[in-house]
Amino acid sequence: MDCPVQFEGVYKEYPYYRHMTAGFKSFLFNLYRNIESLKKGRFVALTDVSFEVNKGETFGIIGRNGSGKSTILGLIAGVIRQDRGFIRTKGKISSLLELGAGFHPDLSGVENIILNGVLMGNTREEMLGKMEQIIDFSELGDFIYQPLRTYSSGMHVRLGFSVAVHIDPEILLVDEALAVGDLAFQEKCLRRMAAFRDSGATTIMVSHDIASIVKLCDRVAWIENGTIMAMGKPREVVIRYIRHCGQPVPAAFEEELVEKEEKEPEVSDIPATIEEAPEQDPPEDQVVEQEPCPPPPLPAWVFDSWWDSRVVMAHAEGIITGSRDLDFYSYLQKEFMISALQRGVSIRTRLQGIEDNFVTYGVCGAFDVIGEPERITGIFEGTERLPDSSYDIVLCIDLMHRFHEPGRFLREVSRRLRDGGIVIAMEYIGPVGFRWPEDAGAAAARIAEGFDSVFGRHSDQADEPLPSGPAGGISPHLILPAFERSFEVLAVRPFGGPLHDLLLDRLVGLLDHHNISDVALIRTILQSQQVLIDQGVLDYSHAMILARKR
Repeated sequence: MDCPVQFEGVYKEYPYYRHMTAGFKSFLFNLYRNIESLKKGRFVALTDVSFEVNKGETFGIIGRNGSGKSTILGLIAGVIRQDRGFIRTKGKISSLLELGAGFHPDLSGVENIILNGVLMGNTREEMLGKMEQIIDFSELGDFIYQPLRTYSSGMHVRLGFSVAVHIDPEILLVDEALAVGDLAFQEKCLRRMAAFRDSGATTIMVSHDIASIVKLCDRVAWIENGTIMAMGKPREVVIRYIRHCGQPVPAAFEEELVEKEEKEPEVSDIPATIEEAPEQDPPEDQVVEQEPCPPPPLPAWVFDSWWDSRVVMAHAEGIITGSRDLDFYSYLQKEFMISALQRGVSIRTRLQGIEDNFVTYGVCGAFDVIGEPERITGIFEGTERLPDSSYDIVLCIDLMHRFHEPGRFLREVSRRLRDGGIVIAMEYIGPVGFRWPEDAGAAAARIAEGFDSVFGRHSDQADEPLPSGPAGGISPHLILPAFERSFEVLAVRPFGGPLHDLLLDRLVGLLDHHNISDVALIRTILQSQQVLIDQGVLDYSHAMILARKR
């Protein structure tokens, strides 16, 4: 088969210096000593990397930061050279490695289209012939005639993407370049990528957006510390990568994971880890599979509820993002360009392990977690403070409505955030001290009893009092004004409703999210509730608040 891209035993190293001088003058005055002390080490970026990409294939590369993904794209593009090994490329290459590279701030958008196209190897006449298509795709309107220095960052990368995808490449290289502009424009970019695949062009993409990798790619390679660990079908390689990172598999992969676990994953025979690779090579038909790390147990003080159901929370994600096919983390990256944050702090009484998903999807690198009941109580009472660190993001889950002075807490959050830092709060917004009427409780008990008789399971909650809104705390309507005083509120997305608390809290502990019948029951309840909310019969009871430090 014709292979536009082929790697055979490729090695790549980078030098780094362990000694820095105080400047050129200091270097000259102490020339001999400085030359002796310029100890040069080597950083190994790629080790014996071999793979082939077939013509018309969309090939994805995943891995942690610094694993060697972008180095592979740079080698294919020809901007860097390998130290050892063989690399073969065949066809015209277009790179989305640095959108807008080569643009001049004093030239208009039209002039920069011609300039950028010429730098990519096209003639002026060819770019003039494609000018109308590029302008239409970029959706910049009359701004296309304005100097580039007047563009926002989003407009800048829109223009760069539009130029790159209209030069008719045979090989397209994409490095984290799909989060361009608003959600509608990103969907158009994804459709353009799909059109490339259908036209027979070859695409190689690097991304931390796992959902896009699975959706777009025909094959995926997982690279770790410069070595390819697994290669094969996208979903199977992604699941193995997530497990290797010690993270729970996101809810978006739950149904597919259940089906795949019934048979052996169809991935290449490369050991799952570097450190734990067997001393002897396994047989060719054997795959060394790393045991998945079990998710952390729920603390005793967090009772089973719909917050703990992956099916329910996946439905809530769809309401927040506006699409069942768009997970919450991709929504943050695509709609608000929130990704690659370095460190965050999570304060939560619900959604155990939500921080792991933020890390898995590349939104944030690591989190400090405050989830112990005594620390949470101390924060409520003012005796416990946030860690004395600077953060890029703060998560507040099921927390804000419990404060008597939310503004005071948010001011402390603001002090801990770096400029432009993000706050995400998942909060109860129903009435304080809400109580269900007795007839509602009786109806819920009958439903639970009917569930017992039909499915042969017993609900210990059938005779318990119905859940209610928070008895103490402040009116949830004061939470948003408190946010607006300290932050720029970017979005408020309501989700959830009374049926979550009325029915699902009684049933979710009995339901198995791997069971088709149980999942269908949950979705029926959720869909019925959404219809009643849309008709104005019920109100939302929870909301996601997204805010940025000014």
